[in-house]
Amino acid sequence: MKKDSGPRHFEALFAPTTVRSTLDLVRRRGLSPERMCKGLGFTLEELQDGAFQISYRQASLLIRRVQQAVGDPALGLSVGSRQTVVSWGVPGLAMLTCETLREAVAHIHEHQREAGAMLIHRWSQSGKDIVIEVTPRSHDSELNVFLIEEALAGAVAVVRTLVGDRFCPKRVELAYPRPLHAAAYAAFFRCQVRFGADANRLISDTVWLEWRLPGFGEFAARALREKLNRLMVKPSEHSELVEFMSTHLRTHLDEPRALAETARQFNISERTLRRRLADLNVSYRDIVDRIRYERAQDLLKRGRMTVREIGLATGFDDVRSFRRAFKRWSGVLPSEIRAGSRTNADPDSRPLRTGS
Repeated sequence: MKKDSGPRHFEALFAPTTVRSTLDLVRRRGLSPERMCKGLGFTLEELQDGAFQISYRQASLLIRRVQQAVGDPALGLSVGSRQTVVSWGVPGLAMLTCETLREAVAHIHEHQREAGAMLIHRWSQSGKDIVIEVTPRSHDSELNVFLIEEALAGAVAVVRTLVGDRFCPKRVELAYPRPLHAAAYAAFFRCQVRFGADANRLISDTVWLEWRLPGFGEFAARALREKLNRLMVKPSEHSELVEFMSTHLRTHLDEPRALAETARQFNISERTLRRRLADLNVSYRDIVDRIRYERAQDLLKRGRMTVREIGLATGFDDVRSFRRAFKRWSGVLPSEIRAGSRTNADPDSRPLRTGS
C-alpha cells in the first residue's frame, strides 16, 4: 500500500470537521476522545476553537486509531450519516441562508476547504443528473475508503436535513472493490450502489436542485450570509511542526523553555529546528509570543486575575515587561483590554506584532 508522505501532508491546512465528527462517534460508542487524541499534537479544547486547523497526517493518524478501537467496518458511513449543516461549521450554517438547494450546493463547493473537506470535491450537471465526484489526496486505500464513505454519506445526510428525509440519490459509484459491509451502503443511500467504477460519484436528479429551502427570507438571509462570511476562517499554510510546538508551549507557558530544550523534545538538534523554522519564515520567538498573546487575551477577558498575575502566568518575570510586550503585540495596554475601551485590539481584527 503506497502512502503519500509529501510535505503538504504535514501542513495544518484543514478545518478539523472530519475529526470532530469522528470523535463524536467515539464518545457515543463509550470510548475516550481524549485518549484518541493523545500524542497527535492537539487537544479536545483546541478542536473546539473555530480557527484551529490540523494536517492531513494528524487527521489520518486519528482515523486509523479510531478504526482499530471501534472495529466498525462501515466507520465512514457511521460518521457521515449523522452529520448536519452544523457539522460543517460556518460554511454549513451559511447553507441555511440559501434560497434553493442548487445555491446551497454551489456555496459549500466554493468553501469546501473552509468546511474541512479532506477530499477534492467537484460537482457538475449532465443532462438531468447532478454529479458530485470526490477524489482522494493520497494513495492510502484503507484510509480513502473511510474518507469517501464519510464524504458521500455526509453529503446525503446534510441534504436530507435541508430538503427532508425523502431525498435519495439516483446512484452511487465507487472506485474500489465491493467491501464485506456493502449492505450498509444500500441501507443508507437507498439507491443502486456500484463498486469497481472509474471514479467515486454521487449522482442525483437535478429536480432536487430547484427545491426551495424552508425558512428562506431574502433580506434576512442576505444579512446573515454576510455576517457568516466574515466569520469564515480561510485555510492557512501553517506547518504541522508549528502546531506541535504550539501545543507543547501552551503546557509550559508559565516557564518558557529555551529553543534547545524544545528541540530535544522533538528529538532533533537545535540547529535543525532553527533551520526548519526559518524555512517556514517563522521564528521561535514568534511562536512563543503568539501563544503568550493568545493566553493573555483569554485571561484578561475572564477578569479573574490581576495584570501582574497574568504576566507571571504567561512567562514574564515582572508586570512591567508584560505590559511592554503586550503593547508591542497589540498596540494597547492590558488594562485597556480589560476595560473594554479598545475592542479593536481583538486578535481577529488586529495582527500580532512581534519584534522590537
